Amino acid sequence: MINKMYRYLVVMVFTLAMLVSGCGQGAVSDNGATDNTGTTAAAETQSKGQLTVKVLDVGQGDAILINTGEQVILIDTGDDKYREDNRKNEDNNQLFAALDKEGITHIDKLIMTHAHADHIGKAAKVIKKYGVTELIHNGIPSASGAFRNALKAAKSQGTKQIKVKAGDVLDFGNGVSFKVLNPTSQIIENDTQDLQADKKVNVNNESIVGILSFGDFSMLFTGDAEKEVEKDLLAAYGNSLRCKVYKAPHHGSHTSSSFNYVKAVQPEYAIISCGPNNKYGHPHKETMQTFKKLKINVLETDKDGTVTVTTDGNTYSVKGER
Repeated sequence: MINKMYRYLVVMVFTLAMLVSGCGQGAVSDNGATDNTGTTAAAETQSKGQLTVKVLDVGQGDAILINTGEQVILIDTGDDKYREDNRKNEDNNQLFAALDKEGITHIDKLIMTHAHADHIGKAAKVIKKYGVTELIHNGIPSASGAFRNALKAAKSQGTKQIKVKAGDVLDFGNGVSFKVLNPTSQIIENDTQDLQADKKVNVNNESIVGILSFGDFSMLFTGDAEKEVEKDLLAAYGNSLRCKVYKAPHHGSHTSSSFNYVKAVQPEYAIISCGPNNKYGHPHKETMQTFKKLKINVLETDKDGTVTVTTDGNTYSVKGER
């Protein structure tokens, strides 16, 4: 009887020791709780690396470089010529200088938000110089020389063309996704029909708008989408528009960034891409007042130079180069 009791106690002590040892190997989260799987959601995100978004200083235009560690994505290219009054029509090589500085030799995805030269004026040259794998656009036909030249360059270089619409999700690699919110199928259909009938369309409202997501971080990209589109997005997505960082549409113009829309996005930072001494007066005071009322930190490429957003999917930072 005593021997049986002794063996039982030995087994219990051994089992207890194993349990204590096993619990000691669990990972500890920020709130001090243990996780016996040996990992946490934050750790998983961090293990995927770092996401960098650079709103490049390219003068009066847009060009945004995204590096996920797995893919290099460029959203728009800026214009081939300067648009600022003091340098108008001079060759603008700021984009190439910025890409060379970052050591970029190949671009996986080039997204053309819409067919305006200040956004895609250098697209054809980018395709030829950097061997773009995929050219992404809304598929709406355009008489724009910059747009047609880009499509020709893509064909000659063997670049795959992908047409997107609201609801599509692009994989940027390394856990980074880009959900397209605009243009809708209806906008694409209506504008295509109007163009075929020689009617005018609002090209700004054809802009590819989307939310980039990585872990707990998100950033809203807007092209030149105006208040009409913002109203529709607000109705369609509501609180789902919330993002940490807001790329202000249309270079800070009063045609965009309506108060209720920006309030719904609730960004902590807004980034405006515009050139110094531009003839449009961007950014407009109405937009700046909206940001001030909503207590949003604002950086401008004309004043702060290239603006860099860095995140591990958990924390993030936003810094200008000046």
